[in-house]
Amino acid sequence: MKTLILLLAFILTINFISIAQRNPREDKIKPVDRIDREKVENPVRNPDQKREPIQPPNREKENPPIVINLPEPEYYAPNCNPHPPIPYDGPPPERPPHYPHTPPIIDNPPSIDELPLLEVYQLGIQNLDLELYSEAIKCFNILLKDDPLNYDYYCLRGRAYHGLELYDRAIKDYKNAVKINKSYADGYYYLGLTEISLGNIDEAIVDFELAAEFGNEKAEGLLKKYFKY
Repeated sequence: MKTLILLLAFILTINFISIAQRNPREDKIKPVDRIDREKVENPVRNPDQKREPIQPPNREKENPPIVINLPEPEYYAPNCNPHPPIPYDGPPPERPPHYPHTPPIIDNPPSIDELPLLEVYQLGIQNLDLELYSEAIKCFNILLKDDPLNYDYYCLRGRAYHGLELYDRAIKDYKNAVKINKSYADGYYYLGLTEISLGNIDEAIVDFELAAEFGNEKAEGLLKKYFKY
């Protein structure tokens, strides 16, 4: 029993000491008020509080920014009518007399008979290249009428007849060409081509041999390629 009483007294003493340390006396710890209450203004209670403006930093005071005042751009307003019409106060002008409309000018190209022979020859070659065989024949007829012994004209007209598949007329012109000039290589070459179109292979070989003999390389190439010469 004594032991319990001593243990209870010991516990009460320890609790008293701990309470005393948590609540020290007022004379030992005095609260320090670090804020001067008189100098501090409450913005809630004093809404008209005046604040000092924010001062720029020292670097802006020492080196103020350079301000360049550029001239204002000039706007150019073009004058749409620099020469306004001059008012006329005189009598009204007289109307001009009525003239009938002139007929349109039609530029009729000259006919083949009116062209120089050189232009007729060039036109015939052009029509032959463009496969306008009927027009080419007209040109070569005029040329042969002026020069009936020109073997070149006969050969050119024979080529135009060949283009129209008039092989009999073409052969006749080629033969006239080689009759006038017996060493005319192109005449024999085109004559051989027409003979092939008619299926006369033996006559064509003879014509190609003559053309190659007189220097036509195309005929020589055909003989080597198709007839093994």
